[in-house]
Amino acid sequence: MTVSDFTEVRFTPDRAGQRYSIGIESYSPNLTVVRATGELDMSARADLMDALAGALRADSVVLLDLSAVEFMYSGAASVIVDAAERSRGRLEVFAPTRPARRVLDAVGASSIGAYPSRG
Repeated sequence: MTVSDFTEVRFTPDRAGQRYSIGIESYSPNLTVVRATGELDMSARADLMDALAGALRADSVVLLDLSAVEFMYSGAASVIVDAAERSRGRLEVFAPTRPARRVLDAVGASSIGAYPSRG
């Protein structure tokens, strides 16, 4: 698969003072990537919830890329935990940064993103 193989890309609306980005990339009917970057603070919670809920509506695997997250608020981590519970095993967290991993560990979700499943 090359970068040009994706079929759709959507990003959160750009708001004044926003220090994060959440993008949804649909690569096929079987794979959607939700890519979060920057500071997932309190203001990012609703956008993250909407992005994950939208991606999980389809019956595809959803890969949540946290490789460029600089800060994560515990509320954002709770959104990820809730989405993982609802996903029936279709949500995988990819490359969480140290700040993201620390917050996921603190909310008791140390296994999310630790070892992606292969089914």
